[in-house]
Amino acid sequence: TMYEREEDDDEEAWLQLRPVEPLPSQCCGGGCSPCVFDLYHRDLARWEAARASKDRSLLGGEESQNCPSHLSPETFLAFRISAMDRLTKDTYRVRFALPRNSQLGLRPGQHLILRGIVNDLEVQRAYTPISPANAEGYFEVLIKCYQTGLMSQYVESWRAGDTAFWRGPFGGFFYQPNQESSPEQLPWSYREKTRFGRLAQDLIEELVGSCRRKPFALVCGSAEFTKDMASCLLRAGLAEDSYFLF
Repeated sequence: TMYEREEDDDEEAWLQLRPVEPLPSQCCGGGCSPCVFDLYHRDLARWEAARASKDRSLLGGEESQNCPSHLSPETFLAFRISAMDRLTKDTYRVRFALPRNSQLGLRPGQHLILRGIVNDLEVQRAYTPISPANAEGYFEVLIKCYQTGLMSQYVESWRAGDTAFWRGPFGGFFYQPNQESSPEQLPWSYREKTRFGRLAQDLIEELVGSCRRKPFALVCGSAEFTKDMASCLLRAGLAEDSYFLF
């Protein structure tokens, strides 16, 4: 009947508006908040509520992707590539323009997420700008490309004048001057104490025990590595507020 066809058409229209679940390649694995999967579940809940009440206005409007004046951790924004310098055979320094001599606004310890499209596959990776925090009108990133890397293929296709999409900032650890001891004040020499191989419980306990003051540990690595290190640090006597897992 005509009514049933209208119901079917309406159902199809709602299904077309349903958020698409991200692919694993769309997650950089850096523990960003919000992650692309966080955004997906937020949009899915919004879609389900709108569908139940048959109110499409609850879905919200399309996000603008024009050149921004401020970063957004939830929405990818367009930045124009103003310069691209090849420093080595596989390393590039890329400069992105900021409007009206504005500043990027990142704090030390924070990073951005870059989105790339390679062979119709979306990939996302995290990068930390290398430009000064007070740089006006631009920011720069240093990117090493790998022969089999998906994002590397995308980066190597860039030319000055192209546009790339970033979101951020991310990173929950904020460096504050004079908050921690400087390298010159550490109770051991980096050169004398440099070791190769996997960190073990006995070494962690030795390092923690050799500190004259309560140390603050910064841990960066794979999910398995950070989990192991957190366990080792706890067993070595550090409290959870005495380490940070990137």
